[in-house]
Amino acid sequence: MRILHQLVRFQGLVVEVRDCHGRIHRGVLEGIDPARGIFLRRSPFNRIFIPIFLIAAILLLSSRRRIF
Repeated sequence: MRILHQLVRFQGLVVEVRDCHGRIHRGVLEGIDPARGIFLRRSPFNRIFIPIFLIAAILLLSSRRRIF
């Protein structure tokens, strides 16, 4: 639950998500589903879903601070 509260605080900001396979996804943290994962807006017409079990790290790009 602590992670969820941190993610809600940064909703609407540009983040970088690294998954457990080493892939990096950058975009605006748009939505959070505590049971399933997060939604990233990569462009005005492209939104992706990343399951919570794949997330290895989340970085806030404006300050390069690690959130998770």
